[in-house]
Amino acid sequence: MLLPLVAALLVRQPIDPQQPGVGAPSPDAAGPVISEPAPAPPPAPPEPEEVDRRKQTVVTSSRSERKLEDVVVATEVITRKQIEAVGARDLGQLLQQHPGVELVQTFRGTGMRLQGLDPEYVLILVDGERVSGRVGTTLDLGRFSLRDVERVEIVKGPAAALYGADAIGGVVNLITRHVQRPLELGARGTFGTLLEGDFRANAGTKQGPLEVRVGGGYRTRNPYDWAPADAATSGSGIRRIDGDVALAYAADDRSRLWLRSQYTFRDENAVDLNPSGAVLDRRQRQEQFDVSLGGRKQLPNETSLLVRGHFGLFRDQLLQDQRGSRALDDYSQNVNRLYEGVFQADHRLGNHALTGGLEVLGERLTSARLEESPVGRIRGGAFLQDEWDVALSSDGSGPKLKVAPGFRFDLDSQFGGAPSPRLALKLDPIPALTVRASVGLGFRPPSFQEMYLRFTNQGIGYIVAGNRNLTAERSTAVNVGVDWRPPIDGWVFSASGFHTRLNNLINITAGGTPDPDNPVTFSYENVARAYTQGIEVNGRFRLPMRSTYLDLAYMLLDARDQTRNRPLEARSRHRVNAQLSTRYRPWNLEATVRGSWVSGRPYYLGTDGGMANVIGLEEREVWAPSYFDLEATVTYKLRGGFDVFVNSYNLLNAGDQQFNPRPPRGVLGGVQWEY
Repeated sequence: MLLPLVAALLVRQPIDPQQPGVGAPSPDAAGPVISEPAPAPPPAPPEPEEVDRRKQTVVTSSRSERKLEDVVVATEVITRKQIEAVGARDLGQLLQQHPGVELVQTFRGTGMRLQGLDPEYVLILVDGERVSGRVGTTLDLGRFSLRDVERVEIVKGPAAALYGADAIGGVVNLITRHVQRPLELGARGTFGTLLEGDFRANAGTKQGPLEVRVGGGYRTRNPYDWAPADAATSGSGIRRIDGDVALAYAADDRSRLWLRSQYTFRDENAVDLNPSGAVLDRRQRQEQFDVSLGGRKQLPNETSLLVRGHFGLFRDQLLQDQRGSRALDDYSQNVNRLYEGVFQADHRLGNHALTGGLEVLGERLTSARLEESPVGRIRGGAFLQDEWDVALSSDGSGPKLKVAPGFRFDLDSQFGGAPSPRLALKLDPIPALTVRASVGLGFRPPSFQEMYLRFTNQGIGYIVAGNRNLTAERSTAVNVGVDWRPPIDGWVFSASGFHTRLNNLINITAGGTPDPDNPVTFSYENVARAYTQGIEVNGRFRLPMRSTYLDLAYMLLDARDQTRNRPLEARSRHRVNAQLSTRYRPWNLEATVRGSWVSGRPYYLGTDGGMANVIGLEEREVWAPSYFDLEATVTYKLRGGFDVFVNSYNLLNAGDQQFNPRPPRGVLGGVQWEY
């Protein structure tokens, strides 16, 4: 009953084209509380050793629960505590300075690159489920509130053997929180520069086998502008409302049923400047509704079964209103529906941990900008992975080896069959050293826009037409990594290398120059080859000051378009990340400072200011300057579960109108309460 009602509401609300804690310590039970000053508290116990992080449970790299120290494919985890420590309001802000991640700022949202691969090659999941609503090739990270996220897991490198299409560059999985106590309450309010406000609250209860959790949030921010001399804005103003309800029933620790539903409403407003000089007021509205139903059962014979179904509805509306004229006025609406069903079985057989299953995915897009509408596809996939503990010594005290061959076969209604094998291994020659390696294939089928788009820009003079004869892009990737834990408490080093080769890349092709009197038709072709390769080095150090850690990271990237024999656009060759976090318990203070240096990036612009990255048109190479990004968060912990915090971001005011249109320097303050 709920699903049809919400779906109907989404489709019937178009934009009007006329409208512009930490709790207090317990008292001493041995005697009454007196008014004299209390004696100094005993020294705080030392912080958990770094090895404790390896005891976390993760699910993304194997699609089933594993300890972080046991995973064959390296997994990075951002915990709830770390999310709050940096003061991030959405997923994009959280990943802004995460090692190995590069954000892509566009007027349709913020995407992310992993290992030099664009947003269309990175799969984003919520509790293991796909998220619908890519606009162009970007799934906007600003849509993801962190209000109910317990942790974020990141797997870099090929993951198609388990997840299928679009997982060439890696997978980012947002894991939501579970209720653990009879009553849980929380609220957070933030306000600051650009009149940005972020307010969120949640409540949950666990009564016997039943868990209930509800939450909601509201966020607003004004537009900002790096070049006030013209009428255009650099970044959109936003207004977002989101809410969710989660129910779970766990009769015992071997079974669990759940139902989760969430809705997000997001409005953006900005001003664009057309190359012909026209000023356009832009409004964009996005609405997302998801409902998921599933269950997991642990059988007595070392077998676990999972069944899950998911429906997602995403509607994107774009209104462009030309000032002083109606010539370039435009309104478009896209409605995307996603249907997903999964059956998975996990079984332990001696030294083998088997994971296999079936997955069915359906997509349907309705849009006036397509040659035909609606369009749809169905994809079915079968996957199997074996994690094999290879015995290298008779008593198990010597080196440890895990080998994980995996294979997935997808059958697409438009592109036929696509095999995605992967072989991964993990070797621990000594307890302090871990070596991981993997090689795998991947694929990305063309999007509906690349196949069916029909768009005319009368102001500039060009037409963009889809190509139904496109084939899927293919990839081959190799990843190798080493982790070393020296005999110094809290110190960890890691280094990794990667190489990904892409074939049949889809590029826009055309000839001639855009002309309002003789429009040029741009189309899509499988004409490009490219590769990305590089190294990543990370170190975590526990400093002599108690509860103080320093994280350092460096990434070297070589990304090249082999068809044009030039570097891939917008990639920085060098990137350095640093983070210093500390806690001073006598004053109940916590502080986190993080920064990154990003080297220059090449861009290829049309000599007439028109389309870029188009084969057949004359282009000029422009290098965006390097920049340094710095932010800091300080939190003061009060009694009763209250925290007061201040977050200062982009302290060095890095950014510009064309290449780095991120928000300028700002500061926010707020209060958080948890019970």
